Amino acid sequence: MRDLSIWNLVLTPIYFLVIMVIAKLYANRMIKKDQVYEYFTRGLLVKLIGSFVFCMVYSFYYDGGDTGGYFHSARCVANLFSKDFSVAFSILTNHLTMENHHYFDFTTGMPHWYMYKDETTFATARFTIPFTFLGAKTFIPTSLLVATVSYMGIWKLFKLFTGLYPKYTKLLSYSILFIPSFVFWGSGIMKDTFIVGATCWATYNFHKIFIQRDQLLWNSIMFFANFWVIITLKPYVASALLVGMLFWINSAYLNKIKNQLLRYITLPFILILVFGTGIYVFQNISSLLGDYGDFESAIEKAQVTQQDLLREEQYGSNSYNLGEIDQSIFGLLKKAPMAIFTAIYRPSVIEVGSVSVLISVIENTFLLLVSIYILLKTKLKRLSSIIRSNPLIIYSLTFSLVLAFGVGIASANFGAMVRYKIPLIPFFFSALFLIYKLSREEVSQ
Repeated sequence: MRDLSIWNLVLTPIYFLVIMVIAKLYANRMIKKDQVYEYFTRGLLVKLIGSFVFCMVYSFYYDGGDTGGYFHSARCVANLFSKDFSVAFSILTNHLTMENHHYFDFTTGMPHWYMYKDETTFATARFTIPFTFLGAKTFIPTSLLVATVSYMGIWKLFKLFTGLYPKYTKLLSYSILFIPSFVFWGSGIMKDTFIVGATCWATYNFHKIFIQRDQLLWNSIMFFANFWVIITLKPYVASALLVGMLFWINSAYLNKIKNQLLRYITLPFILILVFGTGIYVFQNISSLLGDYGDFESAIEKAQVTQQDLLREEQYGSNSYNLGEIDQSIFGLLKKAPMAIFTAIYRPSVIEVGSVSVLISVIENTFLLLVSIYILLKTKLKRLSSIIRSNPLIIYSLTFSLVLAFGVGIASANFGAMVRYKIPLIPFFFSALFLIYKLSREEVSQ
């Protein structure tokens, strides 16, 4: 379903220009305090171009696809505000009842039933509603606004990395702001766009709260808001984040102890405290994580997802199969290396099954070669030392590998996987590039 009215042609360049002018004014003001803001408008420009290309691809290649469905459903609710504000507000706040659904008619348009009946799916439409109003209820301007807000989270992550590793700003801009698949799949009206922005922003907030202890109230509010978005849309990403954050805190506090003997003595107590707190938090939010709130249900969910994505009539033949999922710990560990490799580096050049994954194939080939080169150039002992002494790298790798394992083992379809994996891309490759640069520093000293 294409939503390209004449107003899209009229308003798109106006919105594009206004967003960029505001961004330029903001960057010019902030660059006096921090030189890193010279990348702000460049990154946003690439993001907006990615959003426009995404809209064109989905409009003309996929005839609207899910992104068209999300926008259409969001616009129906936006129209309902004029007819019955209280009912529309009820739907906006997730009261997706049959009674509320009956208020839609030909004047408002009918939201897609397959989306409305699923809270998680319709959440994307709900989150899009405010942007639909700001975008004059037009598809491309609304998409540009969604992409802009997502970019703000990505920018926060870029600020975090460059603040800790200022010498590598240019390199980090490539891994966080300019990787093509990350830009393309994270710039439309899709779950992935909201997830990417919220994941990056929550990471920044977490660092501010627990590591820097700066602006605690504001960052706590933003952390919980972003984490709520993640849990609402993709609980498995929240689970991976929690694991990564536990390792981050543990590493950060251990690194503050300079005496080696004292560090070894203190290690068990910090581990017990951090992971005990983690278990307590996980138990208390497990109900919010739904199927990902405990180990067995998470594996069962992965099995169901895997079988669903293998259906050729729905998802095409561009699939892969790692075999039946064994629920035992040993069975999962056997699958882990191939699942992680699949999520990060596949599809390969011999697995191109559709135009939609072609960008990822080219990109994956390049990144695989770069990764091999970096690992060959970095000795194992030096690699271990760098990872241990850099808490943000530990967090990035832990989150990335846990998420890659889940995505790789459950996706079963390359078309779906290239979207599901994008939250890990800036973390994994930033960590990898930093390991290489830091190892080169040690060699040259």
